[in-house]
Amino acid sequence: MDKVKDALEALKAKWSELSRLVKIAIVLGIISLFAIIGTVYYMNTRVEYSVLFSNLSEADAGTISQDLDSQNIKYKLADDGKTIMVDKTKVDQYRIDLAVDNKLPSSSKGFELFDSASMMTTDEDRKIMYQRALTGELENSIAALDDVDKAKVNLTIPKSDNVFDNSTSKKAKASIVLTLKGTSISKDSVQGIVALTTGAVQGLDKKNVKVVDQTGKILNKNEEDDASDSSSATSKYMKLKSQYEKQMEKKITGLIEPVVGKGKVKASVNVDLNFDAVEKKITNYSNPQIRSENVQASGKQAEIKQAQTGQVNDNVDNVTGDANNDNASYNRTVNNELNTETTKVINAPGSINRMTSSVVINGDLSAGDARNIRKLIQGALGYDKQRGDTVSVQAVNFARAKSTKKKTVARKPVKKTNWVLIGALIAAGVLTLGTIIFLVIRRRRRLAEEEEEYYDDDYDVDVTDEGEEEAEEAAEELDPEILAEQERQRKEAETKRKLAVSTEQKAKEYATKHPDVVADLISAWVKEGGNGNKQ
Repeated sequence: MDKVKDALEALKAKWSELSRLVKIAIVLGIISLFAIIGTVYYMNTRVEYSVLFSNLSEADAGTISQDLDSQNIKYKLADDGKTIMVDKTKVDQYRIDLAVDNKLPSSSKGFELFDSASMMTTDEDRKIMYQRALTGELENSIAALDDVDKAKVNLTIPKSDNVFDNSTSKKAKASIVLTLKGTSISKDSVQGIVALTTGAVQGLDKKNVKVVDQTGKILNKNEEDDASDSSSATSKYMKLKSQYEKQMEKKITGLIEPVVGKGKVKASVNVDLNFDAVEKKITNYSNPQIRSENVQASGKQAEIKQAQTGQVNDNVDNVTGDANNDNASYNRTVNNELNTETTKVINAPGSINRMTSSVVINGDLSAGDARNIRKLIQGALGYDKQRGDTVSVQAVNFARAKSTKKKTVARKPVKKTNWVLIGALIAAGVLTLGTIIFLVIRRRRRLAEEEEEYYDDDYDVDVTDEGEEEAEEAAEELDPEILAEQERQRKEAETKRKLAVSTEQKAKEYATKHPDVVADLISAWVKEGGNGNKQ
């Protein structure tokens, strides 16, 4: 506490020492600092509202405002509750959340759009408003159906001079996207939607109306679409047939090639597939049981024993009479109860009606080998004689294709040049040659210096600075004639020296260029010296 108190006392003392102008400047600076901090805080924390949705119906506005309250998101209402505004930074994210939860506004404005039309609205604006209004009315009408949850209508209306022109020369088009409550919708409902749309849009033919569900499935198909689907199905079936045939051919080749050799087997398979979907219903009756029985007798002398000659379960009337008795009869009716078993079988398309295959093998085969190979192929393909399947195996010699390529002369493989090694060798050679040249030049300079010293000693020519100074001092004391004579002798000595050096240099160069001549000359000198000694 003492330190804090001392610090405050020191600060107070310094404050009292300041002038009034400085105190005012400090106070204003502190106030400005707080004002700047407050402004920055307000700018960073204030909420800038942006339009989330506008022109909403009361139902949609209530749904969205309720969802905003549940998520504790601040919002503002404008335009009599038809416009909802939220924080600008949350607009995009909240719209995405609504789309994920399927809570986007679905109601569309119809002809209510004309209620807000101003006097300044142009004819072009009215055309656009009319198309929007008609689209909204159709969406609301279609969405009111029992099987439809939502509807989106897109209209393409050709331009005309008059919005209400009755001319049908220009064709209009419509596309409708339905969000169904269930998984399907009846054809009658789809036809009703098409009729509703064509009746609302002038010049719109039912052929130009396309209705799809949320999965993209076309709900109203015309004859052209059916023909297109049929063509697509045929192409699909042919592709499946080709794939199956290639699969069987590959199986045959992979089975036989290890036996006869690679590239010596060619197989062709033809499969007749049945792409018809067949539905069968089989009903079996078994174990009849008596459900009811009716017995009647008439005549005064009818005997029951005589009436029981028939089968009990015949389910028919048995009548017996006696010629000696009048009107003697016996009737019995039996109703049987049968156990019924119904089986529904649906055969998927793609069953094989018949399969034929032909296999050609390069080379000669014995009858036994051909028979064994045929059995292998039959087992691999699933041969069924009752279907009429056939397997044909033939051994022939394949034709050899004539080679059109020119014969090339065999050449020895060219070794790859090692440029790195060559470069290193060249560098080593250049370095060696440079070293030799340097040594030769150095040796020649040394020899020249030795020769200069030799001639300087012989002729007493001093070319040093001290010698020149002494010569100058002596020249001042000597007679001019003596000086001239000395100068002449000096020049003669210098000339002789240079001549000797030049002669020796030429001899060395000649010996370097013609070593064989020098060797012969030295050999001759040696021989002459030996002969002289003998004499």
